[in-house]
Amino acid sequence: DRVRTIDAGAPMISAICSLLLPASQSFVAVPRPDVLSAHSPRAVAAPRMLFGGGGASKEGGGGGGGMGNMMETIKKAQEVGVKVKALQEELVNTEIEATAADGGVTVVISGAQVPMDVKVSEDLCSKGAEAVSDAISLAMREAHKNSMEYSKQKLGALYAEIGLPMPPEGGPGM
Repeated sequence: DRVRTIDAGAPMISAICSLLLPASQSFVAVPRPDVLSAHSPRAVAAPRMLFGGGGASKEGGGGGGGMGNMMETIKKAQEVGVKVKALQEELVNTEIEATAADGGVTVVISGAQVPMDVKVSEDLCSKGAEAVSDAISLAMREAHKNSMEYSKQKLGALYAEIGLPMPPEGGPGM
């Protein structure tokens, strides 16, 4: 059976944007008169919007609440989502092989660490169950290690391509 991945990125971005866009227009930062120092001018500055905008824009066009920048961010997030999905597909379709017991056992797993195939030679089977078990365990560990290194290398290349630092070993909170 194949494992099915659900891409929750696009609906999540849509939900976040639908919540943030209307809300960004209602946040206004205005200087409080009671915290102005004796050296501060008494004129109240133009209000500034929390997410950009507020007052006339210096770049022409007036306001917009930083909408262009947010749209660029959303577009980049969607591009990253497409690249991540392509990487996941590549890892699922990549076969990584390891052998043990002088070629007596061959294990194949995917780049997503899914076992795909195990082959045991007649010569190894004639050595008994314990020899077969040890050889399979050794080959599985080696194949898993190689698969993890391969996926880490591919993920590192993706992070570099999109301009993000690799997360620390063990992930967040570990």
